[in-house]
Amino acid sequence: MSRLSGPERGEQNLAKVRSYLAGLQVAGQSLPLEDGRPNISAVAEAAGVLRNVFYTNSGVKKLLAEFVGGPAPVADGSAALSRAQQQVETKGRRILQLEQQLANVKAENEDLRKRLAAAEQELARCAFIEEYIVKAGKRVIP
Repeated sequence: MSRLSGPERGEQNLAKVRSYLAGLQVAGQSLPLEDGRPNISAVAEAAGVLRNVFYTNSGVKKLLAEFVGGPAPVADGSAALSRAQQQVETKGRRILQLEQQLANVKAENEDLRKRLAAAEQELARCAFIEEYIVKAGKRVIP
């Protein structure tokens, strides 16, 4: 049993899918569908290939798209570009949200620093008064 290289395995998978689709056409059968789209799991099992072939092998993707009658995957990458633009927009919104959260945390931090400084000042004043009372000898111990 010899090991096939990646491209050889890709061609073998493409041939299996091509043969399966040709058999469907000859028999006058339709492609297994799920929610109006090809059922990739059923097609892969019937063709004798792994499911991931339909997502990774561009030849198989194109062949399936042509068989279904839909548009073949665009070679110029406009779909990938559109998807990338959506991701950029999503990440931009997330960055804006995080910047707003950071601004809120900075404001809260500044407020807490001011309150801490005031509390330390009050503590120092109370310590001074207590020290003065002890020195004056007028401290009352309960």
